[in-house]
Amino acid sequence: MSHAVPPIDSAAPDSRTRYLDAAASCFAQYGLAKTTVEDVARAAGVSRATLYRAFKNRDELFLAVYLRESARLAADARAHLEQFDDPGSWIVEGMLFCLAEVPNRPLLATQYGAAEAGRTSGIVLNSGQLLALGCDTLRPVFEMARSRGELKRGIELEAVIEWVMRMLISYVSVPSAKLTSQEQMRSLLQATVLPAILESPET
Repeated sequence: MSHAVPPIDSAAPDSRTRYLDAAASCFAQYGLAKTTVEDVARAAGVSRATLYRAFKNRDELFLAVYLRESARLAADARAHLEQFDDPGSWIVEGMLFCLAEVPNRPLLATQYGAAEAGRTSGIVLNSGQLLALGCDTLRPVFEMARSRGELKRGIELEAVIEWVMRMLISYVSVPSAKLTSQEQMRSLLQATVLPAILESPET
């Protein structure tokens, strides 16, 4: 079912940017399941055929929009983490930042609502591109921990980052009824995530 979505300003400098802006508006307003390619094409001011020349299908379009928004979140997280100077804080405070920020970002918040979580998380995790973004973002943290002798031996970057992402998606999609404050979540992450990644100070 097509929706009446106001068209994005056709004066946008780049066609792909205009398509992604239009798609982001539609996905944030209607969710993935209810947004059609026709909705996005109308919002972008182009034909459906034109949109299909840029993106194979709706899932590919959604993934491109999601990755762009995730990259913005990652950049903001890196800026936030400049106030910390140790790998443990970067890991825990980075996760807390993402958990706090996702609900404030319409596109991400909509996609992790109860009705969308399974569909959207399957698309982004199976693509491998979100994992690559996470690896690019966290690799400096792991390299710093390794240089300080704080990283556990045998740690595989991609496996750990996928685990962290799955944890984040789970808590964003279904918030905990018991962990109702950031301090409670911080204590949990410090007690569970850090020992799996970093050597204890006594080691």
